[in-house]
Amino acid sequence: MIGNRITYRTADGVRVPGTWRHAFIRNGDYFLTDLFIYADGLIDCWGLVTLEEFEENLRCGRVATELRRQGVRP
Repeated sequence: MIGNRITYRTADGVRVPGTWRHAFIRNGDYFLTDLFIYADGLIDCWGLVTLEEFEENLRCGRVATELRRQGVRP
């Protein structure tokens, strides 16, 4: 459950509300970072991306919400 994790960013002078949660970035090893999700559909996780770009980051394993043990497939 995300709970009351409220954040925002400013785009063209307009405040865009969002929320956040922890995620893992894989850049060689895994690194714990914050994933920010905004009401306008943009996602910031080591860079501001569209939903489609974020989905590709999930598919290729660059972003994960949990760690897998090396050599173990789900």
